[in-house]
Amino acid sequence: MKKLILIFVALITLVSLNACSDDNSPVFVAKPDVDGIAFTNSFSANYLLSQATKENVADRFIWESADFGVPTNITYELQGSIHENFSVFKVVGSTSENNLAVTVGKLLEFARDLGLDDDPSTTNTDGSANNSGQVFFRIKATAGTTGANETFSTVQPISIKWIETVAAGNTCPSLFAVGAALTDIGWNFKTTGEMKCDNNVLQAKVRLAAGNFRFFQESGNWSSDFKYAYYKDQGYTIDANLEDALDNENFKFVGTPGIYTITIDNTKKTIVLTASSSLWAVGGAVPGGWNFNASTIEFVEATPNIWSATIALSNEVFRFFHAFNTWDTKNNYTYYQDAGYTINSNLVSDGSGDANFRFTGTPGTYKLTINGIAKTITLE
Repeated sequence: MKKLILIFVALITLVSLNACSDDNSPVFVAKPDVDGIAFTNSFSANYLLSQATKENVADRFIWESADFGVPTNITYELQGSIHENFSVFKVVGSTSENNLAVTVGKLLEFARDLGLDDDPSTTNTDGSANNSGQVFFRIKATAGTTGANETFSTVQPISIKWIETVAAGNTCPSLFAVGAALTDIGWNFKTTGEMKCDNNVLQAKVRLAAGNFRFFQESGNWSSDFKYAYYKDQGYTIDANLEDALDNENFKFVGTPGIYTITIDNTKKTIVLTASSSLWAVGGAVPGGWNFNASTIEFVEATPNIWSATIALSNEVFRFFHAFNTWDTKNNYTYYQDAGYTINSNLVSDGSGDANFRFTGTPGTYKLTINGIAKTITLE
């Protein structure tokens, strides 16, 4: 009986000790973060939007951690609004992390709320294009699960621009070819990679080797890209030397390395690569005479749009041809003159219907260069 009483007393003592221990446990109370939180990423000056790139990430919003004074679960909510005072807003997304990706498609939703569109025929009341505006973002941090403690970031404005579409048959905005496969360009935005548009057809001449590349709507804007999948989904027929890089982004060049003209025809929906061709000098003023033979001088395009060769010239006439043993009337003096070339003064038109070049300088050997970039024909 004594043993039972002792056991009973021990149990009461243990319970009492546990109760005392619980009563003395520290109580953590989250307090509002009086300093708030802030975005830490750098925002672009302008975000270009289009339906074709709606799946792209426009930017990744990054922010510092909220400090509520105690260890606690924190939920972050990225909010966006077309009103700076956030009288009406949308929840873009929520996360327990310190960053959230925002797609072009999400920004397009705000663009529509602002009344923007990609139709060049619609304008603001003052006649300006109604494709640009501002959207405002902020972060809300909530401590715990009850939502009793909250803090907000300052409001971050960003500028958006919906790229206007152009009807088929008209001019269209340039594209920029960028990537490792473009050996003279690489992953840089360069003027040599600009594809200018004429009658809804874009073209650029570039040097290609094994590797990947893709197109961009705006120089320097990585979120404005047109991927391989975009053109495939739009029903374009793509040159056999270009394949899907299978990285959800790029074209892969699998052809013979060399200089090619890339042509994107938005009317026919085709992307074609045309290999560079040499020029051949034929005529009485040059070796080989008026025949295509082993002595005919070939002008090789060693650099995109620049042809040159060392050639012996006499005081006679000649002109250039695009293909060996193929006669045509292109690439004569009138062709280059009409294209705005500055031509060496020792090379003049012979005045005939074929508009040949006539060499009037001192007979001898010269380096003749046709520069399609600077639009010059020089003799050295």
